[in-house]
Amino acid sequence: MDLFKDHPMYGAARQMLAAFARQQIRPIAARHDAEESMPWELMKSAQALGLTQRALIDGQRGGDAGGSGEAPSGGEPKPRKNSRLAVVGAEELAWGCAGISLALAGSGLAAAPVTRQGTTEQKQVFKEALTGLDEHGHVKVAAMALSEPSTGSDISSLSTSARADGDHWVINGHKQWITNGRSASIYVVWAQTDARLERGGVRGFLVLRGTPGLVPGRKEVKLGIRASETAQVHFEDCRVHRDLMLGGEPRAGAGGASAGLADTKKMLDSTRPVVGAQAVGIARAAFEYLSERVEGGQIHGTPLAGHQHVAFELAEMQMEIEASRLLVHKAAWMADHHQDNVAMASMAKAHAARTAQVVTTRALALLGDEGLEPGHPVEKWYRDAKIYDIFEGTGQIQRRIIARTLLGINAT
Repeated sequence: MDLFKDHPMYGAARQMLAAFARQQIRPIAARHDAEESMPWELMKSAQALGLTQRALIDGQRGGDAGGSGEAPSGGEPKPRKNSRLAVVGAEELAWGCAGISLALAGSGLAAAPVTRQGTTEQKQVFKEALTGLDEHGHVKVAAMALSEPSTGSDISSLSTSARADGDHWVINGHKQWITNGRSASIYVVWAQTDARLERGGVRGFLVLRGTPGLVPGRKEVKLGIRASETAQVHFEDCRVHRDLMLGGEPRAGAGGASAGLADTKKMLDSTRPVVGAQAVGIARAAFEYLSERVEGGQIHGTPLAGHQHVAFELAEMQMEIEASRLLVHKAAWMADHHQDNVAMASMAKAHAARTAQVVTTRALALLGDEGLEPGHPVEKWYRDAKIYDIFEGTGQIQRRIIARTLLGINAT
């Protein structure tokens, strides 16, 4: 099945990014993985392809570019293209290196809520914060500070607080496992403004680097995706002007809740298919590597392809990869056509995460001792794959969302 037959734009984007991944990402992937370093120089060259840290905000120029997609006359909304394009690009870049793909696209995590909830002025603040280079000569990046040490996937229990003080909010709390946490020039920080409003009191705040009370913390040492920076971030009486709050002032009732955590969770329905596409890219990379080895390898003089158990393993891998890709594209298509994709986004993310782990594990088993050597491509993909069952909501959380949707219970 050719997913791009009727949409040459998607096919062209895939070909361009596949070439970029093959020619520029693959050659440096092992080094950045070993060094646990961000690919700053590559991030500069990637901007020539439109892979800027503010691409999502810059692309808000109407329905086709990722805006609301509303028809000028108030009729049927026009289909968007940004979700499908995002999953196409995510698979190719993650095929090159999952960690580097996250470094290239990490600011999109922070841009998503600004795009969805931000005012024109707030979007301009975000864009200006990512313009130019930082004091180290690096591309400026953004961070979405949501996860906390004590909450994990339960983002309904945020302990970071924001207290009103005149024209400002004062933020206190700690965030952990934050992409771009040490290097970000701007943060989107999620905090509880009023515990009495529960979910309706949760808001995001734009916090610029250098704001007193914002303290980037320890960089994490990780199993995989090492080319992407992950760190702690602390907030100690961090004062942020009211104009930098996303979603409007907290208030009781359904309207307040929709502008708070419920809307934040809805944002994940757009990003989870992209995460699923990255997992597909990892699985595809391992599958292709193994396929090439099977075509040229032998066991006791018999071609590997002639061993039924090897052939069956490859068949299973290919089935899972194709199924995951179709789930990812369906979830993205639904988002672009303004359809409720809560369950489908969770299916795509959960299935693709499992596929990446299963394929890389089977590839290691078939390669034997060779695949366990540090620095071996499959060993790296195996390490990278695990995080996809954890971040953006664990596999258990995704299954909970799917089950609640099937049972007619509010999934958010």
